[in-house]
Amino acid sequence: MKKAICMIMATGLVLMLTGCNGKMSGMPKYETKECYFGKGFQDYTDYCKYFYNESTVNAFKTHLKYKKVMSFDIEEVKSYFEDFEEWVKFEDYYEKYDFDYSTQVKEGDYYYIFEKNGYAKYHNYDVYYVDMNNCILYYIHSNN
Repeated sequence: MKKAICMIMATGLVLMLTGCNGKMSGMPKYETKECYFGKGFQDYTDYCKYFYNESTVNAFKTHLKYKKVMSFDIEEVKSYFEDFEEWVKFEDYYEKYDFDYSTQVKEGDYYYIFEKNGYAKYHNYDVYYVDMNNCILYYIHSNN
């Protein structure tokens, strides 16, 4: 029993230290990443960039969760980044936030939006946005 508890705790610690979250499991292997995590226990804002190469980024085209950005999706996707931008201004890493939703959200890229049940829109969400030209997955999280 003690071994099982120790194993569970060790696995949890490894996942916390590597920045892995359950929603990212099953994603194509990225080459490098940059992650910035907000301060806070319940209310926080996170921003990550996952860098791919031209062949691995294509895996998003067939990923079941990701949708191709169409013209009618653009305003909806932008709205999450607009909300996020208001919150990220209060984070220590704000100067590292370099996603320009006014020019970067475009047709042909891919996205996945996860909203936690029981919350109003923009109160607890994850957005994964794949810039196919630059081979970067942008991840934003806010639960403010």
